Amino acid sequence: MSPTPNAQGPHGSDGSPGSDAITDELPLAYRKGGSTEGLLPIIGYFVGENIGSRFIGDEWGDRLAIILMTAAAGWAVLQRKRRGDAIGWWIPTIAIYLFLRGIAGLIWGEDVFLGIGIALKVGLGLAALISVLIAKPIAAKLAPMVLPFSDSTQAHPRYLRTMGKLTLGYAIYQLVTVGFEIWLLGETESGSGFLLIRTAIGMVGGFVGFLAAAFYAERSLRGIPGFPGVMQMFEDIGMQIEADRAKRKNS
Repeated sequence: MSPTPNAQGPHGSDGSPGSDAITDELPLAYRKGGSTEGLLPIIGYFVGENIGSRFIGDEWGDRLAIILMTAAAGWAVLQRKRRGDAIGWWIPTIAIYLFLRGIAGLIWGEDVFLGIGIALKVGLGLAALISVLIAKPIAAKLAPMVLPFSDSTQAHPRYLRTMGKLTLGYAIYQLVTVGFEIWLLGETESGSGFLLIRTAIGMVGGFVGFLAAAFYAERSLRGIPGFPGVMQMFEDIGMQIEADRAKRKNS
C-alpha cells in the first residue's frame, strides 16, 4: 500500500465501496514524532536565554537562545524528513523559514525574532480566510491527515460546507490570538517567558478548539451516506494504534 495522507481502503467495514474505514495504514497525523519533538524549540530557547544571560550577558543570551531554538527546530524538521513523512514541499519551506527567521533574529534582536512568529500567525489566519472566500477551505485538504475520509465523503457538499465553517473558525481564532500575543510580548520581560505563556495557553486553546471541531463535525457530517461518524473513526484509530503497539511488543 502506498503511503498517502488519505489512508483508506476500497471497501468499508460494511463492505460497501467508498465507505470511510480504517485500514492497515494510519493517517499521516499518527505517523509523526511525539509531542517532545515539537517542544524542543521552546526548550532550546529557554535553555539558551537563561544560560547565555547568566554567563555571557543579556544581549548574547538572547542570541544564543535564537541559535538553539533554530537548531532544535531544524533538527525536528530533519527527523521528519528521515522518517519519510510525505508532506512534499512543506519540509523545505519550513527549513528555509527557520533559517531566515534565525538570521533576522541574530541581526535585529529578540523582538524581531518573536515578532516574525506572530506575523506567521497572521499569514496563516489570512490564508485560511482566503481559502474560504474562494470556496477551497484548507480544512478540506488537511482533515484526511487526521481521519481517513473516503473520496466519496470528501466530494459530498456537506463535507465541503462543514470544512469551510471549520476553516473560518480557525482563521478567526488565529487572528484574535494575534492581538493577545502582541500585548503579551510587550508585557513579558523575557522571550522565554513569552514563549512559555504563549505555548501553555496555545496548548489549552488548541485542545479545546480540537474538541469543539470534532463534536461539530460529528453532528454536521452525519447526513453523508456511509459515514460512520467522527467519534467512531477516532475509536477505530485508537484500537488500531493499540493493536500495532501490542504487535511490536510481541515481535
